Amino acid sequence: MSNQNKKRVKEPDSIDQSFDVLRDPCRRSLCRYVMQTETAVITHEEVVDRVSTSIETTLDRTAVATELRHIHLPKLDEAGLIEYDRESGAVHVDRATTEACLEQVRATVAELQGTQLDR
Repeated sequence: MSNQNKKRVKEPDSIDQSFDVLRDPCRRSLCRYVMQTETAVITHEEVVDRVSTSIETTLDRTAVATELRHIHLPKLDEAGLIEYDRESGAVHVDRATTEACLEQVRATVAELQGTQLDR
């Protein structure tokens, strides 16, 4: 796990990184799955299954797995939305951290729209 014993702290300027990461449908799908799952660890196979069935893609399963391993999961990890173990391919779920990152994005969108979020 990349930050196994470190608590992630989002810096104020990290909102740009969050928006950049969430612009991809594959990564948005993975964030939805993290927020919906009851398990603490998602295997690489489960992640591949989820993405393969939840977004439109012309890629075969092997190509999806490769993109996840080398592009999407590392980007989500770097942005603090998940914890990705590059050795095993597993995603360690911390819904509270993911939710906090997504809430920061929601609050920024609400601010841009000139509205307030009901909390």
